Amino acid sequence: MNVVAICFFCLGMVALLVKIYVAIRYLHEIEGLLSKSSFVSGNRKLYLHAGIIGKIMRICTISTLLSTPYLFARKGLVDEAQLQNFPTRMKRLLIVTWCTMCISSVAFLALGSF
Repeated sequence: MNVVAICFFCLGMVALLVKIYVAIRYLHEIEGLLSKSSFVSGNRKLYLHAGIIGKIMRICTISTLLSTPYLFARKGLVDEAQLQNFPTRMKRLLIVTWCTMCISSVAFLALGSF
């Protein structure tokens, strides 16, 4: 395995650990900030009893929503006012960790190092 692949793997793991921490610590608060979103409430119902994996899935779907809000707003799955009032620092943290996980996964697979 080359050094670049190891770096991408470690970067993805750090992003995942941050996601886990945010899911455990702040998920309830984040879902409260997006309480009018049918997308968030549907995912909450779906993954509510799935334990820590369910929390990670819920925080990742919220990260997807925050990364591409126009797609969800166009379909009427999220309240645009709630998106605009969402705390900037938390939004930035969720988007950066989500993009880091996606990019490092693609790079790790592209390097053929799995």
